[in-house]
Amino acid sequence: MPAAARVTSFRRPYVEPMFLFEARRPIVPANAEMIEQVITHADVMVRQSGGRMKLRLTHGMIAALQAEGRLGPDASRLADLTVIWDEAEGQVVTVRDDARLRDAAARWADWDALFDEESFAPVSEAA
Repeated sequence: MPAAARVTSFRRPYVEPMFLFEARRPIVPANAEMIEQVITHADVMVRQSGGRMKLRLTHGMIAALQAEGRLGPDASRLADLTVIWDEAEGQVVTVRDDARLRDAAARWADWDALFDEESFAPVSEAA
């Protein structure tokens, strides 16, 4: 019997890439009320071409509105949303939800800190 016939192939277990990085969908998806709150209270407004505006809420503005009682305790989730608003049509064009990116960045922050420039500083000769 030739040696090639005796070789047993081992199948490596396949892991879904999304679970390798633990980048999962947010627990609470964006709803109409959340989008309306971003449009109403947006403190970052960037004009874009075609009469569109990019609207966002910063964490500082959310904290201020929560202190005033205008937003609930779970409003920190609004900082993850970006709303593209068409002024001519008066409607929402796109809603982008960055919760997965924020969560993944928080999980990888300690790992990235290992490769900061300070960690590559030359060792002094006096030591």
